Amino acid sequence: MRSNNKAFSFIKIFMVILLISIGGLNAQTWGKISGFVRDAETGKPLPGANVIVDGTDLGAATDNEGRYIILRVPPGIYNVSVSFIGYKRAVMQNVRVYTDLTTEVNFNLEPGIVEGEKVYVVSTQPTVRKDLTSSEVRVQSDDISRIPANDIGRILDLQPGIVRDAGGNIHIRGGRSSEIAYFVNGVNVTDDYNRGQTVVVENESVKELQVISGAFNAEYGNAMSGVVNIVTKGGSNEYEGKVEIYAGDYISSRDKIFYNIGKINPFSINNVQISLSGPIIKNKMTFYFNLRNFHNEGWLYGVYAYLPQGRVVIDDSLGIHAKGDSSPVAMNPQDRISGHGAVEWKIGKSIVYKIDLIGNKYKSRWYNHQYRLNPKGLRGAKGFGFTTISKLTYLFSSKSFMDLIFSYKVDENKSMLYDDPYDSLYVHPDSLTAGAYEFFKAGTDLFRSTRKTESYIIKANITSQITTRHQLKFGFEFQKDFISLDEYTLIPATDENGVQIEPFIPQIPEKSNPNRITLDRSPDRIAAYIQDKMEYDFMVINFGLRYEYFNSNGRIPVDPKDPNIYNPLRLEHIYKDLNGDGIIDLSEQVEDNKYTIEERERFWYRKVRPKRLLSPRFGIAYPITDKGVIHFSYGIFEQIPDFFQLYYNDEMKLTEGQGIAGPFGNPDLKPQKTTMYEIGVRQEIYRNLVLDITGYYRDIRDWVSTSPPMPTYSAGVSYSKRINKDFAFVKGFSINLNHRVINNFGFNVNYTFQIAKGTNSSPEDEYLAITQGAEPKKQLAYLDWDQRHSLNWNIFYGARDYGISLSSNFLSGQPYTPEIVSGTLTGQNVIPGLSTNIRRKPFRIIFDLYAYRMIDLEIFNIEVFLQVFNLFDAKNPLQVWADSGKPDYTVYQNQAIEADPTWFIRPDFYSEPRRVQFGVKFYY
Repeated sequence: MRSNNKAFSFIKIFMVILLISIGGLNAQTWGKISGFVRDAETGKPLPGANVIVDGTDLGAATDNEGRYIILRVPPGIYNVSVSFIGYKRAVMQNVRVYTDLTTEVNFNLEPGIVEGEKVYVVSTQPTVRKDLTSSEVRVQSDDISRIPANDIGRILDLQPGIVRDAGGNIHIRGGRSSEIAYFVNGVNVTDDYNRGQTVVVENESVKELQVISGAFNAEYGNAMSGVVNIVTKGGSNEYEGKVEIYAGDYISSRDKIFYNIGKINPFSINNVQISLSGPIIKNKMTFYFNLRNFHNEGWLYGVYAYLPQGRVVIDDSLGIHAKGDSSPVAMNPQDRISGHGAVEWKIGKSIVYKIDLIGNKYKSRWYNHQYRLNPKGLRGAKGFGFTTISKLTYLFSSKSFMDLIFSYKVDENKSMLYDDPYDSLYVHPDSLTAGAYEFFKAGTDLFRSTRKTESYIIKANITSQITTRHQLKFGFEFQKDFISLDEYTLIPATDENGVQIEPFIPQIPEKSNPNRITLDRSPDRIAAYIQDKMEYDFMVINFGLRYEYFNSNGRIPVDPKDPNIYNPLRLEHIYKDLNGDGIIDLSEQVEDNKYTIEERERFWYRKVRPKRLLSPRFGIAYPITDKGVIHFSYGIFEQIPDFFQLYYNDEMKLTEGQGIAGPFGNPDLKPQKTTMYEIGVRQEIYRNLVLDITGYYRDIRDWVSTSPPMPTYSAGVSYSKRINKDFAFVKGFSINLNHRVINNFGFNVNYTFQIAKGTNSSPEDEYLAITQGAEPKKQLAYLDWDQRHSLNWNIFYGARDYGISLSSNFLSGQPYTPEIVSGTLTGQNVIPGLSTNIRRKPFRIIFDLYAYRMIDLEIFNIEVFLQVFNLFDAKNPLQVWADSGKPDYTVYQNQAIEADPTWFIRPDFYSEPRRVQFGVKFYY
């Protein structure tokens, strides 16, 4: 726990920053509407015409050229009206506004003298956005509702350039999964410890999902591959409500792979979700609320053959001779409760205040094949994520506004078998043993971990349309993080003589123990940017510059040959030099003359220097026809390594035995760096049918890796720490064909060809190679997620009262390293002569279905729906045996005659089987 002094220091910093903030660092959550108002007969501009976004307080008057500009428009669909004395009032209906883009709406007013006379025109949404200077995808709430997806992740899977590795991690354009930044309403909600999401925003709460895979603007920081930006829903002046209930199970014929899959429980998957919105004070204050409770038993089951304490409980058909009945145990269940609440208050005409509260609570377990017969000895995980986003917007004029933001986010998770570390159900670690190709038949998972990451963020940003051609944004951000971690494996308790107590009593290791890792770190970061969007009739240019300052507030050993402060190797670091002669003689080598830990800290470490980053960004969009545009973008993107790489085990607690310890965290790591180039063309080739072809190249430097063995004062003992050494390159192109939903029909098809090569896929690869006796990499290899061909598509047919949507992925095989001698999981090659990742796993194919029927009633509407994931129950392999390249065969199943034959059946080598869900939605 951090001290009160730390908390007080942060409060002082908070107040100072809040007072001096004059700009802000803010991913945009607003769009812009602009255009001209002219006389329909003469074509002359009409200066002084009033343009209003209906249902809002937003509007502007035209200038001498008849031009108007309206800023700070939330994404969505609106009616825009214009009035001018002597002319009929005109209303443009169904105008769609996108985050950070300009929607052009032009009016040609007809003369008229009848008061109140209106002319209605339905807006035609442009198929090609001419101010889009880099690759991105925007998915609106109505589009999300038509896609067979229960979460944002499945929607991301359908986008070009996005790949999932065997572990389910998302990669954008060939980068590591840690290179993606997640934003919600302009605030970064990425947990910088592991680069995951602090909170999960449910599909129902999403108003607009933006995925930027090209060169993103300078307002986005601490990301190298891509940005996922979510704008959430808010309230309205009309009460609206929705209740969604569904249930289902896995229905598959793959019973030889997935144990217990044939036993259908229609409620093993169940979901209840409620959302409500409306006015608190009409035209002044609105609210939005969403709550979801989700449960999934999973598709991977174990057999309750043994108690963790070692007693046989059943006799199944797996060759175990005992008495009892079979009992399946879910080994990858999921439970999640998530909520989102928002209140928006219009304080006069110039001030708007909005607060969002988003939280998740989850509980899960990861499948471990060795625990298949002892499933109740396997630990699970539980956690809590929460963020609050408080934003005050002040309108200086119709062309300038400022956002002041304060945000707090916390990600807390625990992984352990029993809550109490001294629980009597824990058993001696010797119980958790198994031979080759054998399951654990007793034992409890003794590993325990508790981690918490807290972040306080203060932002302020100004957006101003300084001329009709230039929109300028500039801003500032301060972020303070607090990271705490306590991770260890329970050990047998001992008496005062160091003898183990019988029977077994669990004990928490001392903090000085190399098997216990504790953290209490608090880095600082400051960032500023300036972004100019230049909009000309013949060209749109985005130019930005971003500056970042990061101080890990870390420290590293002064003497790298003696890194462990708890167990020094050098005599001068153990004992005090009483006579000051520089030599520790025998008379000084006594227990009473040893340095204490506190005394040793005074000379043991030195502080690391802060890191500074400067990143230019540039993009250009050049129209080639009235419905076509060429775009080019370039940028340098730098990212601080995640806190795990910086701090995990950075105290360098060496063990007393021989070998290479580590890898240890390094708070002095440099920023990682990517240079990105992109060029593409978008063209409407037929009515409402747009073709987008984009090529890209990414040069990646200073990826985190591990050092060669570093010597110590103890012979035979060395260690490795994390350093910036790896590099990679990615090149590829995407072809996207999109037909928006018109006349009840729409589709999107995209294909990506990509090559991703680098020195190492994981920061730990180099260390694992060295410890297994292999040479460090001397040439580039295909990265683990190098997926050469990706074809994704989604097609929809229907109307308001019915519809069917089908989506699919055709994915070529990702690489693996073949092995000649050992039939083990794919991993680092340790056999001389074999190259890394030179073979390919089988391809995968996925089909998902969503069909619904709407029933209109007087009070509310009902939607009955069906969702089927993996429609054809495809057997998609995620992992393979490295000796055969197949998920269902290894040569060792023939050689290991005495082994349990079910050991070689690996359900975790496959993606989930067919999942079927029936449900109903009630709309109010």
